[in-house]
Amino acid sequence: MNTTQLQKRVSFSFAGYGHQRVVITFRGKQYSCTSTNTSATDRISDDNDGINHDSYYKTKKQAFMSLFNECKQKNNLR
Repeated sequence: MNTTQLQKRVSFSFAGYGHQRVVITFRGKQYSCTSTNTSATDRISDDNDGINHDSYYKTKKQAFMSLFNECKQKNNLR
């Protein structure tokens, strides 16, 4: 998947201090989970599309994939 496809399949919103509610679309259905991966959500929300050397995730695609895979794992999806 490329970044544009991931943007359509992954969304997140505030769920509490340090927690984000992540919703993914996988095989035509929506699944949700709660994540504490603020590094990924901060990287996605960053308006600077260049390389952010302060972030664990060097690209937005890496951050989206991390949230996508975390939510798949928490919902026992393969």
